[in-house]
Amino acid sequence: MKEKMRYSLLLVALLLSAAAVFAGCGKKEKVTAESLMEEVSANMKDVDSAHMKLLAEISMGIKQSGISMDMDIDLDMDMEVVNDPSTAHVTADMSMSLMGISMQMENYSVEEDGKMVVYNGMGGEWTRTEQPLDKEKAQSMNDMISEGTSYELQDKKEKLDGREVYVLNGKVSGKYLEGMMGEVSDGMGSIPMDWSKMEFNMVIKIDAKTKVPVEAEIDCGDAMAELMEGAMGAAGAGDVEVSIKEFVMTCIYESFNDVDEIVVPEDVKAKAVDIGGASNESSDSLEDFLNNSQKESDLPTGPTGAVGAANESVAPNEDGTYTLMDFWGGDGSVSIAVPSGYVLSSSSESTYLAFDDTLGRTADDVYVSYMLDHDYTEDEMEEYYMEDVEYYTEENGYTNLDVQEKQTVQVNGREVSYIRFAYGYSEVGNYVEYHAWTFLPDGQVIQCDVAESSYDGECDILDDSIVETVMAAIQE
Repeated sequence: MKEKMRYSLLLVALLLSAAAVFAGCGKKEKVTAESLMEEVSANMKDVDSAHMKLLAEISMGIKQSGISMDMDIDLDMDMEVVNDPSTAHVTADMSMSLMGISMQMENYSVEEDGKMVVYNGMGGEWTRTEQPLDKEKAQSMNDMISEGTSYELQDKKEKLDGREVYVLNGKVSGKYLEGMMGEVSDGMGSIPMDWSKMEFNMVIKIDAKTKVPVEAEIDCGDAMAELMEGAMGAAGAGDVEVSIKEFVMTCIYESFNDVDEIVVPEDVKAKAVDIGGASNESSDSLEDFLNNSQKESDLPTGPTGAVGAANESVAPNEDGTYTLMDFWGGDGSVSIAVPSGYVLSSSSESTYLAFDDTLGRTADDVYVSYMLDHDYTEDEMEEYYMEDVEYYTEENGYTNLDVQEKQTVQVNGREVSYIRFAYGYSEVGNYVEYHAWTFLPDGQVIQCDVAESSYDGECDILDDSIVETVMAAIQE
C-alpha cells in the first residue's frame, strides 16, 4: 500500500495539473467567459512546451484499529512538459506532518516504442511502468474541455504578482476526469472508481494582456476522497478510514516554449525496476508505513533553525538576510531578514520572498510575503488594497467581512501603513489578512502581505503586532 499511495498521489498531482493546463482557454471582443476561452485556446495552440510549478496543500484524517490521527501534506512540484512527443519531467518535494516525514521524488513520462512509459524515482530507487499510448484519445483532450467544464467570468479583474488577470470559475465534470484518468487508473492497481461522483472546482487566472494562463487553483477534495476510498479497498486496507478535509492545488505557469527536449538519463533507465502496469508490492498496514517514516531530525532546517522548507534558488546573504529584487526588473533591491517565528518558504523567488510560520498547527497557519515595487503613491496603495472590499462584499461565499481601514505606525523610524481584513468563506474556513507597505527614500515601495488561514475555528494567531514583526525585518 505504501508504494501505491505514494505513486498514486504523484500521478494524481500530474494529471490534475495537466487538467489545469488544458483548461486555460479564451478570445476577445466583449470579454465573456466564452470569448476569453476562445482567445486563450488560440494562443495555446502555439505552445509546444511549458515550465510550471504545482503546489498542493492536503489535510486528511486517518483512522485504523480505533486510533485516529491527522496528517497534513505539502507538495511542491517543478514541472517541464513538451507536447510533441508527449513528455514530462517532474521534481517534487513532499512533507507530511505525521512523524515528520519528508521525501523527494522525480518522474519522467515519455513515449517509448509506441507506449507511454513512466519512470518514478524516490530515495535513489527507480521504477518503470508502461501502458498503451492512445494518441487519438490524447488529441481529443482539448475537445473534452468544452464538454466537461463550465466557466463563469468574475466581474472584476485582480492583480497577481504585479499583473492584471481575468478570473474564471470552472466546474469540471466526472466525464472529463474519466477521460483524463480512466486508463491511467489501471496503473494504480486497478482502483475501482465511480466517476459519476467525482467533480472539482477550479479558479483559473488569465493574463489580461497576453491572454495565457497564469495560475489555476483546483479544489480536489471530493475527487481525492473517492480515489483514496478506491485505493484503500484495492490495497486490501479496508479497515483504514481516510477522510479528506482539504485538498487544494495551485498550478503556476512560469513560462512557455522554452523546453527543447526531455530525455530520460541513461543511469535512470539502468536503475529502473520494471513493474509493468501496476505495483506488485503487498499491502502494508498503517503501522508499517509509520515505522518506515523519516525522523523529524532528518528534515532540512530554515535560517532560524526551525524545521522548514529548503529553497536552493534563493540563497541567504552572509548576515542571514535575503535580497529582494525589484519585481519589474529595475535596479533597486532591499535586504529582508527572516521575521521572528518564520522560515523561508519554498515558493520564494528573488522578486518574491515568502515565509511560513513555525507553529506547527494542523489547520491554522500564517504566510508572509514581500514584494518591491515602484511608481505608486500612498493614495494609490491604499486604493489598491481597499478595492478588495467590493470584491469580498459582492462575491458569493464570503461572510462576516470586517475591515480595519488604513492605520499608520512607526517601525524602526520608518512610517508604515497597513490595512486589515477578516472574513469567512463558504463555511470552509476563516481568514485574517494584513496588507502593509512602506516607501524607501528612492520612492520604491515594499509591500508585505500577511495571511492567516484557519479551518477549525476562529483565527487566533495574528494581531496588529504582526505589522511590527514583519516590517522590522526590512533592512536598509
